[in-house]
Amino acid sequence: MFDPITIFFLTFHTFAAVFGLTFNGIVLFLALFRTPKTIAAYTTILINFAVTDFLACFTDFFIQMRHIPAGFTMAYMSRGLCTLVGPHFCYLIYSINISLVAHGLWSLLLGFSYRYYILFHPAPSRKALIIALLIIYIPSFIQMWVFLLADDDAVEIKRILMERFPEYELENATVCGTINVIEFPAMYTILHMTVPITPVYITIWVLRKKIIAKLVSNSKDMSAKTKEMHKQLLKALTWQALIPGFYGMSVFSYVIAQFFYSHPVFEYTTLTGFLFMPVLSPLACLIFIQIYKKRVLSWWYLLIGKPIPQEWLTILTSTKTGATSGAPASAAPSSEAKSKH
Repeated sequence: MFDPITIFFLTFHTFAAVFGLTFNGIVLFLALFRTPKTIAAYTTILINFAVTDFLACFTDFFIQMRHIPAGFTMAYMSRGLCTLVGPHFCYLIYSINISLVAHGLWSLLLGFSYRYYILFHPAPSRKALIIALLIIYIPSFIQMWVFLLADDDAVEIKRILMERFPEYELENATVCGTINVIEFPAMYTILHMTVPITPVYITIWVLRKKIIAKLVSNSKDMSAKTKEMHKQLLKALTWQALIPGFYGMSVFSYVIAQFFYSHPVFEYTTLTGFLFMPVLSPLACLIFIQIYKKRVLSWWYLLIGKPIPQEWLTILTSTKTGATSGAPASAAPSSEAKSKH
């Protein structure tokens, strides 16, 4: 029998993962097949976000993990479908999951860096962006494989956990983890998942401030269309700059549970906070990129039998041929940022 806290968090993880899979699947489809060719370079970043976040939601759905610190031992209790295979399989999926979360954070930093860069320089090629994405994935890739070396005996992990928390119902639970987190494989993962959030978050907000200042300084001589596009960009930047705050919430919960006070709420929240990022990130595209927003609304209109606004039709059909109409606001084309209209 699950307790109310477990039921709440498992229900949340299930619904959030399903919504995240849906949102990211839509963004991936739009980025691949319904985006103007003129912003193909930025589409590379969108595809990276969509694939990373889709897989993060997919793996989270399979593990439904609870993070339980027990001194120098770190235990993970799974409630997802991975339990049908066994604790070591759950650990494998968990290793993939947190590496995707870490890569999502670095990708968000790259996204802000890209927007700032194109305000002063021509947009980089797709090849250059792919190389940049591969470079920033290296720490997360190393983390994924190194962390697998910290997968210790599940029976011993459960024994330690039952001694430390006799009040927990662990008899039939699927538990995996690491006996000594001080050893390099586990410590590298802990440091990579916790330390970068502060400098990355600060850098994101600094870049956001610089981007806004640059757009405002150029806004006087811009056309009404360009001003509206930049207005949407500022909203998207604010939305995306807030997302890493949930990553910070996970780190905070981990620190509390590890060093101060162990409680099921903190143990679940450590991984629940990570789930917010891949769920909320695609909404920035679907809400603030106008061509994507109109595309999704047009699907909804067709579903309920409502006519699509006539002014949308040209924009929606132009994306198949690579026209520039309705270019994503979040792409912030450098030529418009610097030119006078």
